[in-house]
Amino acid sequence: MKNIRKKLLSKRGETLVEILIAILIIALSAAMFAGMYSAAMRINTSAREQDKAFNDAVTELDEMIDGSEGEGTDGQLTYTPVGDTADQGGAPTNFDVEIFTSDGMTVYRGKKA
Repeated sequence: MKNIRKKLLSKRGETLVEILIAILIIALSAAMFAGMYSAAMRINTSAREQDKAFNDAVTELDEMIDGSEGEGTDGQLTYTPVGDTADQGGAPTNFDVEIFTSDGMTVYRGKKA
C-alpha cells in the first residue's frame, strides 16, 4: 500500500518499459477480442444458414401436406406411454396416419375418419 501511495505522490513519470508493456497488453487484448468477434460472426452466419434451410424444409413439407389430399403413405403410429402413465398400466395406442417425407424430414398427419 505504501508503494502505491509513494508512486502516486511521486513527481517522477512512467518509464519507457512500463509504457511499452502497457501498450503490448492493450494490443494483445485487442487482437484476442478481434479473434472472438470473427469467430462469433462465423458461428452466427452458419446458424442463420442452418435455420433458413430448416425453415425452408418445414415450409415445403407444410405445402406438400396442405396441397396433397390422400397423397401420403398410409401407416400406423404407435404411442407407448412412459413414466407415471406406464406405471399405472397405460397400454400402447395405435393411430392411423398419412406419412409425408421430404429432404430427410418426416411428418405424420392423422387420417380423416
